[in-house]
Amino acid sequence: MALEPITRGLWRYRGDASEPSRPTTRTVVVAPYGGGSAYSVHELLRHLAPTADETLVLQYPARGPRIGEPPTASLHDLADQLAQDIDQHTTGNLVLLGHSLGGLLCFELAHRLTRSGRHVELLVISSALPTAFRKLRADEIESRGVEQWVAVLRAENGVTEEILDDPEMRRLAIQALRSDTLLAARHVESPQPLTCPMFVVAGDADPDITSEHLRGWEELTLGPATTVLLPGDHFYYRDRAAQLGDLIRQQLPLLCGTGSAPMYPTQEEDG
Repeated sequence: MALEPITRGLWRYRGDASEPSRPTTRTVVVAPYGGGSAYSVHELLRHLAPTADETLVLQYPARGPRIGEPPTASLHDLADQLAQDIDQHTTGNLVLLGHSLGGLLCFELAHRLTRSGRHVELLVISSALPTAFRKLRADEIESRGVEQWVAVLRAENGVTEEILDDPEMRRLAIQALRSDTLLAARHVESPQPLTCPMFVVAGDADPDITSEHLRGWEELTLGPATTVLLPGDHFYYRDRAAQLGDLIRQQLPLLCGTGSAPMYPTQEEDG
């Protein structure tokens, strides 16, 4: 796997570094979760690559090669910056996929890219809650101590013990997660509904997300919306990246027509 920076915030995925370039009619853009980087969603990229002619991943400020940059003040500011990069460096239709914080970001990117005349063929929101269901509070986040953040990193973000045992690496990981969690807590979605199709997915064992929460996203688009719960926790896709890639590919031809895509049964409804 190779990741090649196009801009500071937009990187190109190449499953085979020697593969020839080809005309781009569809681009997939992947937005990582809070505290994550372009490298943290590597499990997904190779399974999404068959969906499009080009696969891109976002790199947020204050981590990786951008570690010296200050965190972004708001998710709207971050969306403004990254929408410009995407618009300038891609052609053809767009599929936007974001996990957790990345889902909120992709919702905002869809607004901006649509306004600039780009066709968002599909918006995929993974393990994210719309504002109406979000319970994060900025004051509670700001009061968390180091041990609380370490517990979150260990339980939810898959950070290795090697990173947690290194004081400087641990500090940087907490800094990125804290700033991203505050972005989510303070964010309110753009009020106008989208017009693009939406596919909303989460793990059935995620303690904070239910099928009702997923269906809350349906009210935020005028296009067809499909929701599904897959087996797993908040990071369900780590074990089901191939299945998620297949589901996205199945959605695209369904949503190119005029009718709504069929609703997959959620785990709750199936039982």
